[in-house]
Amino acid sequence: MAELMLRPIVALQVGVHQLRHREDGQTTTEYAILVGFLAVAIIIALFFLRNQIRQLFSNAGSSIQNAPGS
Repeated sequence: MAELMLRPIVALQVGVHQLRHREDGQTTTEYAILVGFLAVAIIIALFFLRNQIRQLFSNAGSSIQNAPGS
């Protein structure tokens, strides 16, 4: 009788122990941190390069407007 009641408790403890030692979540977290740093770096780069990017798009738009046949 005691074994019937103890078996699910032991299985639960083994399952919790295995979940604690999994490394899948750690790699996912590391990728999320990396993506966050990349996003911040891209935003900072766009902030500092905004005038050059604006000029590039302006030049591209004016060349399309001045294209023959438009």
